[in-house]
Amino acid sequence: MVTRTFIPRRNGYLFSLCILCAAVLLASSCAALAQAGPEQSGPYPMLLIKSAIVIDGTGAPAKGPQDILIKNNVIVSLTPSDPISRSRVGDAGTIHADRVIDAQGMYVMPGIIDMHMHYLDLVPLDYQYKLLLGQGITTVRAFNIGNDTPQQMVEVKKQIAANKIMAPRLYVYPFWRAYPNDPRYSIAKDAPAIVREWKAMGVDGIKMASLPGEYPDVFKAITDTTKQLGMGVAVHIAQEAVYPMNAVRIAQGASTVEHHYGYAEASFTDQTIQQLPPNYNYSIEPERFYETGAVWLQANLSTLHGKVIDELLKQKDDHNFTMVPTMVVYEANRDLLRAETRPFFAQYALPRMMEQWQPNPHNHGSYFYHWTSEDEATWSRMYRRWMDFVEDYKNRGGLVAVGSDPGFIFNLWGFGTIREIELLEDAGFNPLEAIHSATEVGALSLGNHQLGAIRPGYTADLLVLTANPLDDIKVLYANGATRQTATGEATQVKAVKYTIRDGVVFDSQQLLKDVRDMVSRAKASAPAGSIK
Repeated sequence: MVTRTFIPRRNGYLFSLCILCAAVLLASSCAALAQAGPEQSGPYPMLLIKSAIVIDGTGAPAKGPQDILIKNNVIVSLTPSDPISRSRVGDAGTIHADRVIDAQGMYVMPGIIDMHMHYLDLVPLDYQYKLLLGQGITTVRAFNIGNDTPQQMVEVKKQIAANKIMAPRLYVYPFWRAYPNDPRYSIAKDAPAIVREWKAMGVDGIKMASLPGEYPDVFKAITDTTKQLGMGVAVHIAQEAVYPMNAVRIAQGASTVEHHYGYAEASFTDQTIQQLPPNYNYSIEPERFYETGAVWLQANLSTLHGKVIDELLKQKDDHNFTMVPTMVVYEANRDLLRAETRPFFAQYALPRMMEQWQPNPHNHGSYFYHWTSEDEATWSRMYRRWMDFVEDYKNRGGLVAVGSDPGFIFNLWGFGTIREIELLEDAGFNPLEAIHSATEVGALSLGNHQLGAIRPGYTADLLVLTANPLDDIKVLYANGATRQTATGEATQVKAVKYTIRDGVVFDSQQLLKDVRDMVSRAKASAPAGSIK
């Protein structure tokens, strides 16, 4: 039995803050159709990528050089072109391709899958899409596009698939919320009708983040129906619902559990509900975010690494249950200064986002009014326990995917996805394991068995890289990784040369230049004295 420590919340004056809004104000928006231009080309009847070192996403080691032949949007063949392999299988002969990418000395890996995406109407959608594509994210599971309806989200999905919008492939998982004019969302016997309606529209799954979807009876009614229909369920276990719906219970019906909620609570052995200060108010975000981290210091570690993991692995075997930690979105809680001064903000963060992230009781996730060294220390200890848990779960056969939850808490599109891969390495994943989580694991969780790996018959979602991501995942960032020349001069290694989504070739560096231009124009037109 591990001794558990109750960490009470100190800063009493914070309780007097006004109750925060329940959600960020989002307005309906529709993306402008992308025009073919220097950023994109294809798909091609035949596209040949020659002489690449291939990291196939399955966990296998890099190998090559190999030639990758793509017909329209499907990988046709991988032909080894090294001398030893050619002596065994012979020369494939001349391939007549409509475009040839000479990847000699370069690396190719699958496109990255981000399993936790929000598109916000605070900034242009084009800006968000290009940040993602430019940093190699080819597929996202999105929970909202501004305040679009499920039907509107499905229409965006169709336009992306038809190459009318320049964006990552979209899986649509709308929020399940209580709507006063439709009580079915809160009634177990009526909820399945909504699920069937969404399925008929083309919705891929459901995102739950609070009541009423996490009432046990409503949750079961929804998940029984989604299993019948082949839909997914992503769950952010809200603190208001974590008893009795902890992570073990949620995993029995969910495809994924988001963030870190519900795991520590599932380990309790001498209590059932987290110990909280008597004047705690869930609706006050500084208090909520502190306590949802501090609960890990009340966990029973032997139960957490024993019975809890055992139960989660049963669900993994039953229906591919997957953990989506999103460690990146809470990093500010353990090191606020690092989060708010990231060097890439200067070129890639629009002023509107920098403004959104400043402490403000009206903005979700902007709760750092009095975030102290003690708060950060609590969250640092929490991260050590959380990361050890994620690593142990993976080592015992569990599935862990990559999700970034961008737009909130100093977390920018694309950058957050790459940082999440880094944090998996920080937790103990080796580079091949981390890339596997960012590619094939996400595809398996989505139920797409032609995505996330480089294999004949698979969809052509690929990254052509000028540097080795297994050596340093930072080379995938838009601003690259800093290297020093022999003379001491700093250079930036920006590895993502091409992002290929569904056979369409995107010039990643041109997309990122477009973003930098947007930011420059926005700063130039910002009022004097505003945050830039």
